[in-house]
Amino acid sequence: MPKGASAQIRPGKPFAGSTINVLLPHASQFRAHEKRFAELEEMTGIKAVYNYIPYAQVRDKIAAEAVAGSSTYDVVCYQDDWGPSLSLYLQPIDDWLARDGVDINSYPQAYKLGSEIDGKVFGLPIRGHPQMLFYRKDLLAQAGVAPPTTWDELVITAKAVQSKSDISGVAMYYGKGNGQQNLFLWLNYLWGKGGDLFTPDFTETRFTEPAAVEATQMYLDLLLKHKVAAPGSVQFAEDDAVNSVAQGKSAMVMVWWWVYSVLTGDKSTLKADQVGFAPMPKFADSKPVSYALSLPFAISGLSKQKDAAWEFMKWVSRPELEQACAIDKSDPDTSDIVVTHTASFLDQKVNDANFGLHRVAAKSLEGSRIMPQLKEWPQIGTTLENTISDLATGAKPVKDGLDEAARDIDRILRRAGYRKG
Repeated sequence: MPKGASAQIRPGKPFAGSTINVLLPHASQFRAHEKRFAELEEMTGIKAVYNYIPYAQVRDKIAAEAVAGSSTYDVVCYQDDWGPSLSLYLQPIDDWLARDGVDINSYPQAYKLGSEIDGKVFGLPIRGHPQMLFYRKDLLAQAGVAPPTTWDELVITAKAVQSKSDISGVAMYYGKGNGQQNLFLWLNYLWGKGGDLFTPDFTETRFTEPAAVEATQMYLDLLLKHKVAAPGSVQFAEDDAVNSVAQGKSAMVMVWWWVYSVLTGDKSTLKADQVGFAPMPKFADSKPVSYALSLPFAISGLSKQKDAAWEFMKWVSRPELEQACAIDKSDPDTSDIVVTHTASFLDQKVNDANFGLHRVAAKSLEGSRIMPQLKEWPQIGTTLENTISDLATGAKPVKDGLDEAARDIDRILRRAGYRKG
């Protein structure tokens, strides 16, 4: 048994014989958990069953089970920005956290925020993704430039690469209809310039303010002004941008950290020694800030064995478990990089097994933030996604496009009761 593994597990196996059913999307990390279920049963007497469904179906499935009054699933895995619309169906865990000394502050800021809704903690972030900059080591070396650390340097680096090759400087993804992917990098620019989407009480939009307009223009100018973005970026989704680098057509891409395995995998034209990674760029005069995504595990409010489910949650959230899974590369079907505890990102063995990826990812998570936590976000996010995509064509001025989006979103906020008039 790993050192410290039993620190928060209740003695005496009071829930022996319980079976905890978990609803979750497919992930090699979760298959790695399953390989260790014998340890769960040895420590707690609890059996767990992972019930997988496609990622795109998870949110609707959680809601459908709740509306039907079903207690089939004791624990569910949800994407953090779904939380406000699902919280009625989930069980707050604050009392258990306090009783058993589980410290939610052991996670990076964004992961902690993604588990909280209206001041209550509903989940533990078992899976999460920071953004990172991936780059072609050989192309940057050929151009005589270092990996960029600021947004201005990103442009300089991309131009230098293009001057020495026929390869695009950076692959971006401004397309729409892809789960709001074109907002992921835009938010980094927006927040980095001191802008935001809303006031804290959601009564006013803020993305039409001068700083926000400037940030948006800079984000789009990689394509429109500087012409360092791959030509297809105006329509690209995230996968297209990654593939552009993997197929040797672009030198850099900013995307989720798990993409490293794609860029260095069998379907890539690149060799591992050609691919480098760095923290996300920032503005030279500001602190690091970037968007991060987490997938907490939460206890269903309809579960008939909530205490046993909490015991499982303590087991599955242990740093020892995620570190063991991240280090184990013996089986490609269960090999995964994901950890969520800050200590795990900095763990030497984890970094040794993963080329130092985690220590760099921890830098990207400094000052990390999440999507707004409000029920109306799916509709609002789609409005913004469409706006960014349209602006990337250069068909209208940035300020005009953002003003139109603000008017549409103001109506959504009024209908939801956030603002009057």
